[in-house]
Amino acid sequence: MYSILLEELSKAIGARQFVEFTYKEHTYVIEPHLLGQNHRRQDCLCGWSIESSPSPNIKTGWHCFLLQDIKSLKTLDKRFSKTRPGYDPYDSTMNRIYYRA
Repeated sequence: MYSILLEELSKAIGARQFVEFTYKEHTYVIEPHLLGQNHRRQDCLCGWSIESSPSPNIKTGWHCFLLQDIKSLKTLDKRFSKTRPGYDPYDSTMNRIYYRA
């Protein structure tokens, strides 16, 4: 399962495509930017969240998501063109980076 998820997310990052998924009972639409492993050796995705539901209280901005908790991943046809402020392609919270925008 992880290999398929890693492959799909890598493709989305490379193509600069939005992704949608469920994470801890919330649905997110994000601009994926960084895929890697944090210092706890957990695979994770960092990206700019543009919307979430059912909770509008989750702020737009940078979020990291553990791959083990991502469900129902969909790559969307919509693309993003710019990198958001604050993006660090060498994110210090990552122990290892697999793929970056």
